[in-house]
Amino acid sequence: MEDDGRYRDGRSDFIRGAKDIAKVAKKQVGKKMGRGADKMADEYTKRSYKRFEEEDDDEDYGGAPGNDAGYHRNDSRAANDEDEDAAGHSDSTEGHDEDDEIYEGEYQGIPRADSGGKPGGADGLDAGQAPFRDLSAYEAERRKDQEELAQQYETILQECGHGKFQWTLYFVLGLALMADGVEIFVVGFVLPSAEKDMCLSEPNKGMLGLIVYLGMMVGAFVWGGMADRIGRRQTLLISLSINSVAAFFSSFVQGYSSFLFCRLASGVGIGGSIPIVFSYYSEFLAQEKRGEHLSWLCMFWMIGGIYASAMAWAIIPHYGWSFQMGSAYQFHSWRVFVLVCALPSVAAICALTTMPESPRFFLENGKHDEAWMILKQVHDTNMRAKGYPERVFSVTTIKTVKQMDELVDMGESLAWHQKWRMKLSALFNQVRGNFLAIFSPEYRRTTYMMMAVWFSMSFSYYGLTVWFPDMIKYLQKQEYSSRTKTFTQEHVEHVTFNFTLENQVHKKGQYFNDKFMNLKMKSMVFEDSLFEECYFEDITSSNTFFKNCTFIATLFYNTDLFKYRLINSRLINSTFLHNKEGCLLSDVSDDNNAYMVYFVSFLGTLAVLPGNIVSALLMDKIGRLRML
Repeated sequence: MEDDGRYRDGRSDFIRGAKDIAKVAKKQVGKKMGRGADKMADEYTKRSYKRFEEEDDDEDYGGAPGNDAGYHRNDSRAANDEDEDAAGHSDSTEGHDEDDEIYEGEYQGIPRADSGGKPGGADGLDAGQAPFRDLSAYEAERRKDQEELAQQYETILQECGHGKFQWTLYFVLGLALMADGVEIFVVGFVLPSAEKDMCLSEPNKGMLGLIVYLGMMVGAFVWGGMADRIGRRQTLLISLSINSVAAFFSSFVQGYSSFLFCRLASGVGIGGSIPIVFSYYSEFLAQEKRGEHLSWLCMFWMIGGIYASAMAWAIIPHYGWSFQMGSAYQFHSWRVFVLVCALPSVAAICALTTMPESPRFFLENGKHDEAWMILKQVHDTNMRAKGYPERVFSVTTIKTVKQMDELVDMGESLAWHQKWRMKLSALFNQVRGNFLAIFSPEYRRTTYMMMAVWFSMSFSYYGLTVWFPDMIKYLQKQEYSSRTKTFTQEHVEHVTFNFTLENQVHKKGQYFNDKFMNLKMKSMVFEDSLFEECYFEDITSSNTFFKNCTFIATLFYNTDLFKYRLINSRLINSTFLHNKEGCLLSDVSDDNNAYMVYFVSFLGTLAVLPGNIVSALLMDKIGRLRML
């Protein structure tokens, strides 16, 4: 009994000493943060926590267990501590955890563990040990936290105001959206030229138009989960980087397969950046500004289309902007256009590095201090721009969402590849969970309706975007064919042709000892003709064919008159030397027609402008559904 009494006296002294140290530390922290912080009422959080209580018995000291394991705070004090803590103490700048550790910084509350038995003794839980709980209970807690955060976050955004910061972010993200829009339009503009440069068949042309959208579909699945794991800004930077690098390399690669792969990678980047741009921007907008400004942001998609049309109009018809190294490597003007279209992505990456991460993402992931600093930056930037630099950001504590990852401890003994495998597995599960959530009974009807609307809109808009240039080319070809000149039963001897031959049909002609040198043949057809002792040198041809012709003692040197151009023709003592390799870019028959392709696309893109303006002005007045 005497030993027990000494033990109880020693324990009581230890408890009093620990509490004295805690009080002194709190006073010092309060002095640093200012005496006036005590008087500020916390209008955002009403949860409470209990301070140390005087113990006269041998019970363990600590926070009394609550009904949940959430974070709590209270601006009131226990009666026995009021006099000692009044001077310079602020609840918003300090905390106390269960192990008596004092820390300084933005206060996030005290995590209090549930107790399954008595708070101490042999039947209680050991220190730091949390009881096992059902996963559904944690999900319910997270959902409750998210609802509270949504309400508080909206109030905070209203205090931050709408001003310089949002407009700066508007132009930065608009540049990113413009870069994505440019890459969408690239394939439609280069397809008529690339099909000749890379000998594309009709199925290959269709795949080239399809591959970007296939990449976008893959990117939409991957980047959405990544944005919830590593942040909106970081994911947007990665997706834009992939887009710009793939676009850059696609302008130089020569083969169809490599070009197809680069466009696929570009589509993966586009598929991530488009939705992230809107979610990132909306998390800095208050509700009354959200619909209008997201509609204004869509204007940059139109600007991207106008930029692509203007660059195609200015660059692709200029065939003098090309060069080649031998006949194997060719860099034509349409490749210059692809390279120029990668510049908006590079500019968007540079601008985005100056912007902060979304504070909503930080709060959803339990990072209170980082979110608070960004929201304060938004508030201070807007207030200074409006001429109120003296206004103080009054928010001290913001609700954070309980993290499921807190239950997982990888440990230090795991190898790096095992940690990465666990992270990838968590990412996959999150993407899968997000995908299944939109088909839950709560969201199923809305999901199917939006899928139908989005499919119909994409099918019509993007389908016409890809189809228009090719269709205009076809109509031009029909009109061009109507102006074809026909020559019959010509007899030409000892003549040198060194000028362009274009849009002609020669039937039953006889050519003896003629020379065709350093010329271009465009849309030329020779039918049932005889070529004897003729010489063809340095010939570049497009849509040129020899049908049922006879070649006697004729030499072909450095030409692209391959045998597939000689249809049902006979070669007698004739020779092909140093044929040009690959498919050369066909020249457009009429430069005005080339400009017309891009001018029509330019007008089609510009036609989006009235819809953007109307939706931005009426979105918040008549509602989203009616506007749609």
